[in-house]
Amino acid sequence: METRLDHPNQLCGFESVSARFVFRWVWSILALWLVLLAVDWGARFRIFRWQDQWRVRKPSSSISSGGAVATVRTRQIPAQTGGGLTQLVPLHGIAARYAEYHPAYEEFMDGHGYPNAPLPEGRVWNIVMVGDSFMTSLGTQNVAQVLADISGLGVYNHGRAAAGPFLELPKFLNSDTFRPPPQVVIWNLTARELSASLFRRQPIDVWFGGEDVWRRHVEWRARGSVHWHLLAPAVLSQAWPNTSLVAYFARKAWGKMKLGIFGAWPQDVLGAEDPDFGPMLFYRENLRVLPRLTPTENAPAIVRVVSKVAAGFRARGVTLVVLLVPEKEQIHARALPPSDQRALAHGDDLLAGIQTGLEAAGTPVVNLMPVFQEATANGQRLYWRDDTHWNDAGIRLAAEELWRKVEPLLQ
Repeated sequence: METRLDHPNQLCGFESVSARFVFRWVWSILALWLVLLAVDWGARFRIFRWQDQWRVRKPSSSISSGGAVATVRTRQIPAQTGGGLTQLVPLHGIAARYAEYHPAYEEFMDGHGYPNAPLPEGRVWNIVMVGDSFMTSLGTQNVAQVLADISGLGVYNHGRAAAGPFLELPKFLNSDTFRPPPQVVIWNLTARELSASLFRRQPIDVWFGGEDVWRRHVEWRARGSVHWHLLAPAVLSQAWPNTSLVAYFARKAWGKMKLGIFGAWPQDVLGAEDPDFGPMLFYRENLRVLPRLTPTENAPAIVRVVSKVAAGFRARGVTLVVLLVPEKEQIHARALPPSDQRALAHGDDLLAGIQTGLEAAGTPVVNLMPVFQEATANGQRLYWRDDTHWNDAGIRLAAEELWRKVEPLLQ
């Protein structure tokens, strides 16, 4: 049976309606895309602070004087279940299996933004600890607080989270807070940062050149407003997905699907079963970085640079003690897949090579790798199962090892 058109223009009418429908559909999709694009770029600057990566920061020439603990602030941090790594697990039910109870504690912050309580009457700052988040991370106390309790001395925490090895040291060297200077400076070097290329790039002569040299360096650093090399296409192609709100939610949704359906862990975190300590989470970025840090390519250059820093301290009448900090993935390698275990096998040699070279040059070293390995083999867990940092037991063991090394230096 044939369909007849009652009017000659009926077909044209159908075509017109279809065209309008397609036109509206295309424009709706385009409008939605433009809205998403605007939101995504707004988030890139507002939430992810992408501009902070390529804008030149003007470093301060010194920390103002007036006492290292002027204007101390305190706040109570409530107890919580789950650490930094559980936040990277896309499914709450699976994250809960690895989550650990973190007790409440009191957080101190001095007037310079460092985690220090007021110095008791009659004490001076005998020791300054400089470093990254291992200096500031907490069980119920950070490592500087525990070292102060053990030693009975004034221990100033000059650490900052996400600082790496080279952000805080030149700030300390060119501050006028510590007059007279401390007797000992402890410099925290974490395993994932032990790259020869990173150490070679540091302007050590500028750090120890005095106030005028440092001020000129600060002015030179501040002369431009943009790190143009960070806006190169090859760099942007990697930076843009990491600062995209749309990509963030897409990765989160895909991560939930992969973990929930296929049991595949996302790119940032790995869950594993330690044969002695049960479920633990690991930071996958460490599993990508650590295998590349081989002893022969990195240890000699690091020893040369750190020895130069130690000599600069000696010229100021200060003893530098280097604290070598292993990563959780190295201490609990048995929990990892065999391929990761093999890739991490040279980590002991890198830290041992740096220790041997520095001690031969007269620089005291505390290498926590063998100490932590022994304690772990004896059933003592030193890292949070849901974070990359030490728990209370790890903080105390690190402080005890430091005091064993530092005490003779103060006599």
